[in-house]
Amino acid sequence: MIAIRGAISVDHNTREDILSSAKQMLKEIIKINRMEIRQIISVIFSVTNDLNQAYPAAAARELGITEAGLMCQQEMYVESGLPKCLRVMVLAETGDEQSSARHIYMKEAARLRPEFARFFAVAVDGPAGVGKGTLAQNLARALRFIYVDTGAMYRAAAYFCLKKDVPLTDAEQVENALANMCLSIENQNNIQRILLDGVDVTDELRTPEVSDASSKVAVIQAVRDKLLILQRKTAEGNNIVMEGRDIGSRVLPDAQIKIYLDADIDERAGRRLKDRDDMGISSDFAEIRRELEERDRRDIQRAHSPLKRAADAVLIDSTHMSPLQVMEAAMCIIYEKTGGLYGIRYSQNIGGDNIPPQIPH
Repeated sequence: MIAIRGAISVDHNTREDILSSAKQMLKEIIKINRMEIRQIISVIFSVTNDLNQAYPAAAARELGITEAGLMCQQEMYVESGLPKCLRVMVLAETGDEQSSARHIYMKEAARLRPEFARFFAVAVDGPAGVGKGTLAQNLARALRFIYVDTGAMYRAAAYFCLKKDVPLTDAEQVENALANMCLSIENQNNIQRILLDGVDVTDELRTPEVSDASSKVAVIQAVRDKLLILQRKTAEGNNIVMEGRDIGSRVLPDAQIKIYLDADIDERAGRRLKDRDDMGISSDFAEIRRELEERDRRDIQRAHSPLKRAADAVLIDSTHMSPLQVMEAAMCIIYEKTGGLYGIRYSQNIGGDNIPPQIPH
């Protein structure tokens, strides 16, 4: 069982504002902690003495929290305390350790616990074939964050153009075609799904043809501008791990953690060859190496948002590291940069793997 704290300021001492604020806070707690209502055991509300027009427990019942024990009480009066403040303690049987609980402090109540006030972003950048996806997904799973693969968005744009027979080197035609593209992102059990016009095309985006085409459309500014809006919108109101090539430098320049993942070109080619073998795609090592070199050239030399390491990003060279060692290094970086708020203590969430608190050499 875990205990989750929350607090939110209420604008006016009215029934409408009290219940609206209580709902907003409860919804956020449920969302961020990825809980189901049936897992909630009890909810204890407390309010400052200037809020007396409604019992906030009514908001819980309206949200469907009817089996849990609900209680309302008045907060202890402190002269310097925050006025019109609604606090909550949620007890839930999630099967997780208490360390995984995500506490929520909203609106003016954010200054009570500033370390819990902001949504948290981890940016993972690096070239093709370096293992960004594996690292980002493992981090998202461990931290209980949302995983966002921006590369899949560019592959979706390329896939759309290929299906429409749009020449990828004609920026104007690509821009005109994408004006009619309806791209949306869904997250199912922390697995990102890409929908074009409501159709799930995720599994069609990993072919060599689409991968090569994506780096061609990625050099077009109109494409990057269109997807930038979607990427930032996806990040709004979420704790996320986002991977790509310009996340730390352009998409999320204020991300609290920035990691630049790199590896030797031969190592990357070997990993890509194995991935294709696993997918049943016949490939040649030398051919893949040439593809990666060309991809690097396009990504680094493009005029708009080129691949580069952000000034404040921490480099991890994964050439001689296993995925678990890369994960270990990243978790240590997060732990150190957040003063222990996030990082190593979340290792129990990684599929049973126990990650020791040291950076591998």
